[in-house]
Amino acid sequence: MAYYIKTVWPPGGQEEGLDDEERTEFAEGQKRAAKHFIKCDGFFLYETGHKNKGKIGAKAIFAKGTVQAPFKVITIQDKCYSTDKGEEKKFPYHVKINLGKNERVNSRDGVSLNTIRKVLKKPKDKMRQKGGLIEIKKDQFDKLYSELKKCSQKAKNKKM
Repeated sequence: MAYYIKTVWPPGGQEEGLDDEERTEFAEGQKRAAKHFIKCDGFFLYETGHKNKGKIGAKAIFAKGTVQAPFKVITIQDKCYSTDKGEEKKFPYHVKINLGKNERVNSRDGVSLNTIRKVLKKPKDKMRQKGGLIEIKKDQFDKLYSELKKCSQKAKNKKM
């Protein structure tokens, strides 16, 4: 069994229109990470604190998902983004994913980085992993899922 936290750049979780059948992307040189990811039993999406498209990331888990069949890495050669610093980053590797409607929130309402660190028992400098993947254990996955459900309930209560 493999579980991951997959990092995405903002405004990933701040978008209202996330499709249920999205793709997650892996940068140039991260094909190996993408191949590990397709074998996972579940994952969370974590929005980094980077600034992109005029928005600053929430540093929070905002969605739970699974990899969608056919479990393979798709290569799209011309997929790239410009960063706020004017650099161009290529993201040629894609994996189709399913995000459940009731298993995601706006990233600003998500599981905070401090809570993630407490659950994972990881110091500040150990949160970054090559390929944007942080492998976690089943019990950590379950605890973070419980936290995400609490965040979802709080967000629903705020709307009422």
